[in-house]
Parts: sequence; structure tokens; C-alpha cells
Amino acid sequence: MTLSQRVTLATAMATTLFLASAAQLGAWEPNDDDLDKAIASANFTAYFENATAWLNEQAPAQADQAAWLELLEKPVFRSVLDQRQLIAKCGLNQLAAFAQADSASSPKEFLRWLLKNTAAMDLYLEGAVPLGWAARERNDYTLNTAALEIWKQILAVDPDAKEGLPLKLAIATALAPPGSGAPGAGHSKPAVDPVERYKHFKTAHRNKELVPSFDALSVWEYQKVVQSGASNEDLAWGRKMINDWRPDLLIDEMVVNSTSFVWRRNAPPQYYPFKGMRDVMAGGGKCGPRSSWSVFICQACGVPAIGVGQPAHACVAYKAANPQTEPQPGSAWKVGFGRGWQVSKLENMSGPEFLAAVEDRSRRAEFSQIEHLRWLAAALTPAEKAGPVLEMARGIQASRTAVKTDLTASLKAEEAEADPGAKAAAAQSAALQTNPTNPRATEPIEARGGVLHVAAAAFQKTGGEISWGGQSPHVLVHALAHNPKGEQMQQQIFFQQQMKSQWVDYSIQVPQAGTYWVVMTAACVNDSQKLEICVGNAVLATVAIPLTHGLFQETPPVELKLEKGLQTLRLQTSPTEHMRGIALRSFDLTLKK
Repeated sequence: MTLSQRVTLATAMATTLFLASAAQLGAWEPNDDDLDKAIASANFTAYFENATAWLNEQAPAQADQAAWLELLEKPVFRSVLDQRQLIAKCGLNQLAAFAQADSASSPKEFLRWLLKNTAAMDLYLEGAVPLGWAARERNDYTLNTAALEIWKQILAVDPDAKEGLPLKLAIATALAPPGSGAPGAGHSKPAVDPVERYKHFKTAHRNKELVPSFDALSVWEYQKVVQSGASNEDLAWGRKMINDWRPDLLIDEMVVNSTSFVWRRNAPPQYYPFKGMRDVMAGGGKCGPRSSWSVFICQACGVPAIGVGQPAHACVAYKAANPQTEPQPGSAWKVGFGRGWQVSKLENMSGPEFLAAVEDRSRRAEFSQIEHLRWLAAALTPAEKAGPVLEMARGIQASRTAVKTDLTASLKAEEAEADPGAKAAAAQSAALQTNPTNPRATEPIEARGGVLHVAAAAFQKTGGEISWGGQSPHVLVHALAHNPKGEQMQQQIFFQQQMKSQWVDYSIQVPQAGTYWVVMTAACVNDSQKLEICVGNAVLATVAIPLTHGLFQETPPVELKLEKGLQTLRLQTSPTEHMRGIALRSFDLTLKK
């Protein structure tokens, strides 16, 4: 071999060794080209394997928690970890089938957006993590690509769903579509289309129809709102009903207390079988329908809620805006209308296990750290390498402080008829009655244009007799809670449920003697309701209040005779029949011609 040949051979061998060394030193690095090729070919195997190998290469040599947590904050590392977790939990074949699906909105375009959006992947993956610690430890859950299909459909109709609250709402609807919770009385059949459910709550939020705490919920908590089995029409009605009939229940967002008005009885045949939630409220029922109502009305207003099973009983768990409210002060999640947490079952857990799990999720930054460490441990090989990472996750988990609350406390079902909302209502009533802008009359009400228009809150006196604790011995004054048009605050009065008696007096100047038509603007949620109009001890007229399902309507006109001059008219509930809650906004007296 000549010198020239030996030089050429040596050069070739050196080049080969250099390229081999460079290949080892410059192993696969995350890049959009490889990800795009995987999506375009609907074959994620190579990308998954490369991502797994790369994550292993990046792992610190020492089991130093600070180093591992710092690694999780590096954008490229976190993105690849999320990509690998999503592919692993969906499954290579299932994700490939999703990418290849023939769809009007391209699944590949959706995946290109999702797999390059770390914030969206974080929200989706963390929202899909099982609730309980035991299930998180097993780590054997999977993600159904049907959720990706729903999410893709939502994005196709609403580009807003790529960020902010709409993004969280879209993910929640994808993970927990309507009807995915426990079946309940009055639910819609068939289930509501998920895209329509997303649009329903997005619109309600934009119109400020939902409780303020809705803005700050997590993806998991949004799931416990949007998965309602009720129709969108019923959800809208439920919000309107509360705002019209019992706006005081929006104080501290305690709309769950409307459950006390679901009459504890077997529903009459005109309401049962229930065709919707209006029938549940009007007809009543025992613990099953009452539990369904509790969950429904919370979800309608934007409050996360879940049905609860107890021995021979069903009730509700819900997230309170104020953790210090009753029952169980200290815990954001409450169990009500039954016994305490210690006998409760929900989400495949005991009540105390559930409380611990939701407390874990409420510490969102730590929860995210724990889960990302767990996802990383699943990617590490050999298994011994994953052990220290899992121990770090468990250590962060063990550092949490358990919430302090009375696990045995609750709002007992037998107490529920006393209307627990009356306490808050009485406080609001007192505030309104002492407010200088309150329309209570100081002078007699006079006719205008031939009509005596009487604002219900413009009374001079009120009184009554209670039946049990929790009631107030008079009517209550409420203020309209949701007023999107910015009009002057509307006030109304409320004749409480099942009082022995309650009345209000109005001083009116009758322009001339004669027969008058009386028409009331009133609302109630049960049938057979009525109010009496009296002068002194004489009942001049009885006004039947039609079943309005909690929305204000005018009553059919009723005749009564009045003398000319100053009169004191008393409106009262019948002393012989307990009424079930009547809201009154105003009434008109018009001379019959």
C-alpha cells in the first residue's frame, strides 16, 4: 500500500470515527420537523421512542430535588415530557387512528397545535389525572381520544377556545361531556351535544349570569359544572329562576339551599315521571330527586357539584365560594342535606378521601410538580432510575397540611324544610330595610293615571309567626342580584315557606269608591299558592298565584271593593294553609269600568 493510499485510508477511518462520535454526542434533539412528520404520517412510534430516550439523557445524575424541579421548568423539557405523556396515555395506535380520521376539521392540524402548546397540554393532562391518590399511584389510567375529538370540534367553531377561560372550559367539556356524571332525576335524553354545552356556558359567563367564583375554577372543577345531565334550556331556567325568585341565595353563592323547596313527598302524577328540572322542583321527591336538584342548581349557576351516596340516602357535595360557610367551616367542599363526610361515598372514594384529594388539587403549583415528576418517572429506564423521582413526588404530596373541618357536620335532610337560606335572606332584608334608598313608603301611595301601582317593598309594616327555627317573623326584602342592563336595583318581598302567618301593610289613597281589579307580579315554584288581601279583619279578595316555575308573571285579575280615602291594605298568607314561598314584586289596583 502506497503512502498516499495509507493516508487516504487513515483519513477515511478518522472521518468514520468522527461521524460515529458526533452521532453519539449529537443524539436526537426535539424538533418540529420530526413532530410534523409523525403527525403527517400518523405514526408516533419513532417520535415517542426518541422523546423517551431524550428525557432519559436529560435526567440529572444525582437525586437532587431542586435539580429535578428546575428541569421541569425548562420549556423544551416540559414540552417533550407533556408530548410523551399525552402519546403514552392515548396510546400509539389510538392516537394514530385519531390523526387518520376523516373529519371536516382536520385532526392533524389540531394535533400540530396541541402538541406544540405546552400550556394547553398541561391543562389537559392535569385535568385528566384521576382524583384520588391511590389511582394516581397506580397510574394505570388511559385517555380516550374521543375527548380530543370533542375538543377539536369546539376549536373548529370557536377560536377563542385556544386560551384563557374558554380554553379551560373547552378541555373540561371534552373530558366530561354532558351526562357523563351520575344519572339523575329530570336529566335530558338524549344527552346534550358537547359543543352546544361549551357554547352555553361560555355565553352565560360572557353575560355575567354565573357566580363570580366560576372565573377561577380549575379544569377539573369546570368538569363538575359542564357535565350536568340537564338540558341547556333547564340550566338557563335554573339561573333565571334563582335570580328572579330567590336572589338572596346568590349571597355567598349558596344556591344549593334552594333544595329546601323541593317538597319532601312523592311527586304527584302530573309531574312524575319528571320531564325536566321544572318538574323536579314543582313535584318534589325524596332524597334522590332532591340530590339531583342540588347538583343541578349548583351546576346551572357555575358551582361545581357532585352527587353523594350515603347509607339509604343520597345528597350533594359542592364547592363553596366561602370555605367558612356552614356546614363544615374550613373546607371549601361541603356535603349537605344528609349526614357528614364520614359516611359519604363519591367519585369512587370515601368522603374523607375525597376531601384530601380535592385539597391536593387546590394546591395547583404543587399538584403540577407532583404529576410532572410522576410522568417523568414513567419515562425513565431502568425502573430503578424512576424510584427516587417517585419518592420526590410522594414527599411533596406528604408535605401538604390537611384541611381542618368537622367531618360529621352536615345539613340534615329533616332540617332542610326550614329553608337554610332564610338566615342569609334575613341579613340582606335587614340591610335593605335600613338603606335610605329603600322604597318603603313614608306617605300613602296615590293613584297615577287612574292606577294604584304598589311596589311590594314599599310597605309600612310587616309581621308574622314562625313555625320553626331559621325563619323570621315577617316577610323578607330581596334585591335583584343579576341586573345586566344596569337598571335601578329592583326590590321585592318574599313570603317565607310554611310560616304560620306573615303579612305586610300598605297605606294607599283610594281615589274613588268602587270595584277594582287587582293584578300581582309574583313568582312561586309550587302550585296551589295564594295571597289574601284584607282591610282590618275582612278578607276582600284571594289572589291565586299560578305556578310560574320561579319566574315573575302577572296573576289573573281578581275583583275587590274599596272605599274612597285612606286605606290600609294587608297582604297575607292564609292562616289556615302553609304556603311554600311566594316572591312579590308589585301589584296594581285598577278601577273597574
